[in-house]
Amino acid sequence: MEEKQKLIDSMFRDLPLPLFLVAETTNEGLITYELIDGLQRLNAIFAFLENEYPVAGRYFDLDSLADTKLKKDEERLIQREPAFGREESAEFANYTVALSVFRAADEANVEEVFRRINSGGRRLSRQSLRQAGTISPLADLVRVISSRIRGDTSAGESVPLRRMPQLSITNYNLEYGVNVDDIFWVINGILRREDVRESLDEQLVLDILIDCLIEPLSTSGTRIRDDFYNFGDPELGPSKVSMNITNAIDTAGKDHIVDAFMRVYDEIRTVIGANEKKFSTLIDAGSGGRSPRYYHGIFMAFYELIIRERLRVKSYPAAALCLNKIGSSHMSVPGGGGDWTGPTKRATIDSVKGILRSAFEGPIAGDDIATFGYASQLETILSNALVEQQLFDCKQGLFTLADPRSFDENNFKKIAKTMSAMANGGKGFVGYIAIGIADTESDANRVTEMDGVNAILYRGFRVVGIGREALLRGCELNDYWHWLIQKLPSTGLEQALASSIANSARLVPYHGHAVGLFKIQSGDAPNFFDGQLYERSGSDTKLVPQEQYRRVFQAFN
Repeated sequence: MEEKQKLIDSMFRDLPLPLFLVAETTNEGLITYELIDGLQRLNAIFAFLENEYPVAGRYFDLDSLADTKLKKDEERLIQREPAFGREESAEFANYTVALSVFRAADEANVEEVFRRINSGGRRLSRQSLRQAGTISPLADLVRVISSRIRGDTSAGESVPLRRMPQLSITNYNLEYGVNVDDIFWVINGILRREDVRESLDEQLVLDILIDCLIEPLSTSGTRIRDDFYNFGDPELGPSKVSMNITNAIDTAGKDHIVDAFMRVYDEIRTVIGANEKKFSTLIDAGSGGRSPRYYHGIFMAFYELIIRERLRVKSYPAAALCLNKIGSSHMSVPGGGGDWTGPTKRATIDSVKGILRSAFEGPIAGDDIATFGYASQLETILSNALVEQQLFDCKQGLFTLADPRSFDENNFKKIAKTMSAMANGGKGFVGYIAIGIADTESDANRVTEMDGVNAILYRGFRVVGIGREALLRGCELNDYWHWLIQKLPSTGLEQALASSIANSARLVPYHGHAVGLFKIQSGDAPNFFDGQLYERSGSDTKLVPQEQYRRVFQAFN
């Protein structure tokens, strides 16, 4: 925030800004510009124009610029006070920024320019350069997993600039974005807030992923990370280890790797919660305010027990007790950021596994990752919903919140209609409907009043669960959930879509509540609901007039 305000102040003083660098690309005759350097500056300027923050205690006058005045008139923006004078605001709006355009031959050319631009001045961290300057399956995995843990995730690869504030990491008490102090790494003393800014959370995820995918364990260090990213001289071609890990990702499957990683992350998070201490305090990681390699070693112990040996945590309090002061008594972790050799890691991981094993049971048959959802999966979907509203809908439940309590058949049919509309978004369209999340504060308060259930708040969503509705129906939670799934074909959904949704339905445990999660994936053609065609418009479900059927069908061509 402080840097944004300094930037705007420079513009008010008519001081020059660094060039905005864009790459000009041509695809099928269409010229587009890819922003290589200046995204944060551009976002800071737009955010100030839209009154998201003040400079010197004053806000931009929305009436002084046609675009912002239109948004104000349409009530999409609200003028905050006190505001700069009309003349000052108009002068700011007329500030000219310098643009430098180069014609990019290919993606490798763009990557190289990015690296060079960001290697001078205020430098990006080495991990930031690796991650943003490399296109590979490994870089994709690191990005996806890291963003899910931080909470700044998005459903698609491209995000409109106006939505970027929802994905920003902030150290300022704003109404949007992710507060850095609320991120798992910072809360638990694994990384400092400035470490997250330097992308050291992504570096930690990278180190762990390498150990999950490559055997025997390799050394963790700067040179090894560069090799796995193939981050070096592009003329030398891909390194051997970068090809090895790409093959490992292709063999295991990206989705399975993400699911396994996030399942282990959730289990560790639950164990930490059972002790009510932050991670670094629980394991006695020593001083310094950070403990990334201690987390790395403990994560790998959980990973090998859960994913490779197919064991499950028998008692979370017992597992937390096993971790008590384990950092100072049984873990050999090098200090000072030096290399961590494979054999030393192996000895540490095996030691932690030996202590934890008493809190586990199994092995289990089948794949319970595919049967039940997990908490961070739900958090990812909710975070995505802040950016793409048409991809998500939620309901507090399916029983009325008025006496006498009864199952609301009309509401269930309305939900099924929304499912059909989501499936009409076009090929590859994926949406989610969550049952057990109140979409208004009044509904959440009513649930507390009638069912004695307190909502769990996550980024504005109020999780109340559906376990209370199973009690109202007089059955077990699993029986109630299966009953709901079996009702889908009778709602008006086409049979194929109803079967697809039923097969992917999951119960997601979340801090003592259970949320029913329906995944809606489009097929090769639009779906009709009771003989009519529906589509999503923002967070609304709307009937498609017959004269517009062609437009919907074209989305599947």
